[in-house]
Amino acid sequence: MGGMPLGKNLWGMWLAGIIALAAFGIIIWKFDPYNSHWGVFALLFASFFIFWAVVLISLTYSWYLKQGLLDFSGLFSSSLKLGIIGSVALTIGFLLQTIHVLTWWNGLMVAVIAFILGLYFKD
Repeated sequence: MGGMPLGKNLWGMWLAGIIALAAFGIIIWKFDPYNSHWGVFALLFASFFIFWAVVLISLTYSWYLKQGLLDFSGLFSSSLKLGIIGSVALTIGFLLQTIHVLTWWNGLMVAVIAFILGLYFKD
């Protein structure tokens, strides 16, 4: 196989991450999510989720490749699962912080649940 494995998937994913980061920045600087329409609040969390999903999927995929594993589609599938689980955990933590109910035990519960789901869905 020539070139980077799954290159089209990765480029599209990175483009979505850049767009999500730009949307997050625009929402933070141009709008007040608390006083705006509920759609702005939902877009804030959607852009946060997409950006961190892209970052975590890319990091886990590159970590698997550095280990010397060669099943590219299986690695990407596993990275996708772990990245989405991690991104959901970060988004839940951000939501809890936004509504001012995040405490250390809430964050710990979210982290433990994400860890257990990560172990369950890991190949």
